[in-house]
Amino acid sequence: MSAQEKLRALLETQPVASLAVLERGAPAVSLVPFVVQWDPLRFAIVISDLSPHTQALREDPRVGLLIHEPPTAGDPRSNHALPRLMVSGTAQFLSREEAQVQGFEVLYRSKYEIAEIILGLADFHFCQITPTGGSFIQGFGQAFRLSGPNLDQLEHLGRADPGSRLGAAG
Repeated sequence: MSAQEKLRALLETQPVASLAVLERGAPAVSLVPFVVQWDPLRFAIVISDLSPHTQALREDPRVGLLIHEPPTAGDPRSNHALPRLMVSGTAQFLSREEAQVQGFEVLYRSKYEIAEIILGLADFHFCQITPTGGSFIQGFGQAFRLSGPNLDQLEHLGRADPGSRLGAAG
């Protein structure tokens, strides 16, 4: 499977992302369900007014997402080579009507069985995350910087010259 195919499969199959925000200037992380739209790539999360990350995003729209595969049971090495996507982006709150028009609501309802209950609560809001950049780790030695409207332009990040290691005498 190519790196682009692996990346797309990761986004289409994983149910939650780690969401990084700044709460009163300090980093904070939480877990959020997400859906994906393409052309251009955008994520949507549904978050509650009761969650600290919601207020943090209202104050500062800079955001990070981490989406990864789960570790393989019985393989302690898999924890260090998990396929994972790290995205930096900007958050924008959407009205329910905007989420419907953009197709996020139907995606959310089809992906999550609990969507009917969550979307029936007035304190939950759609928040779109538009990527500004990212990186993808497919495994050991398979790291990529991502660019383009769908983050589908991959630049392999190769090893540094062994003679240029930090601390090495020149």
